[in-house]
Amino acid sequence: MKARQNRLSQFEAFIQRLFEGPFARLFPSRLEPVELERKLERAMEDNTLLQGEGRRLAPTVYDVYLSIKDHQQLVPGQATLIRDWQTHLVEFARHRHYTLRSMPVIRLHADSSLGIGSVRIEVEMEIQGSGADGGMATQALSAEQIAQLRAVLPQGQNLPGIPSIPSGGLPTGGGAASSPNQPPMPPPMPQAWLTIQLPQAGQQTYRIEKPIVNIGRQLSNDIIVEDKRVSRYHAQIKYQPDGQFAIFDLGSTNGITINNTPHMRQHVLHNGDRFTIGSYDFYFQRR
Repeated sequence: MKARQNRLSQFEAFIQRLFEGPFARLFPSRLEPVELERKLERAMEDNTLLQGEGRRLAPTVYDVYLSIKDHQQLVPGQATLIRDWQTHLVEFARHRHYTLRSMPVIRLHADSSLGIGSVRIEVEMEIQGSGADGGMATQALSAEQIAQLRAVLPQGQNLPGIPSIPSGGLPTGGGAASSPNQPPMPPPMPQAWLTIQLPQAGQQTYRIEKPIVNIGRQLSNDIIVEDKRVSRYHAQIKYQPDGQFAIFDLGSTNGITINNTPHMRQHVLHNGDRFTIGSYDFYFQRR
């Protein structure tokens, strides 16, 4: 059943790319980080390998080729972006029950043959030159990133390349974790929840208990909105290092209506904010 679902997902992704391609060439626009995040998801999903007992092995290495202008736009903040994408891929793999042998490696490259907004992603199962123990050879993690990654992993599960956290807290010696320029650790996630008003006058409460919450029509989302006007992967709520929750549109057609303002693409959520996706109304609260 899982293999069938994977083939269906690949077919849906192919159809989406088939329609996206011509429009991207006719109306080129600057590549947004959240768009690249979705393309990384597709690259992982399309290139998993079926193992025994129905398990799927996800790629570890992602070489991302961009137009020169898009590459120039992303390079100044690529360290932060890559850490964010890594965290998201780990969460995506966990949600899909994929196996990851090590922390994902993401490398950005400029390609003069690509136009603005175009992306080519090449994947490998393992990084070349990695040790026999499967640990990562590059991309040291900050203390903040280690905390975020461990927050999205199931209880007791470790990934090669992610150091264990001792009982006294995060490691403080060596590597990127000891750099004096590292940003402060984000505060623990506060209690937050969404009150969801359904089209048939029903109401549900969804507690936000992880740093990334996906909203859309696809059944793999955390919150499923059954509305044909809603994209398969429509929006995402993320807990930010500054202690705030933010909602991001994932390149949908209709965007998000937030506090009665339509077609918004991102917004920092405050207690009492309201937003609408399709025919579902959401009321955000936090303590």
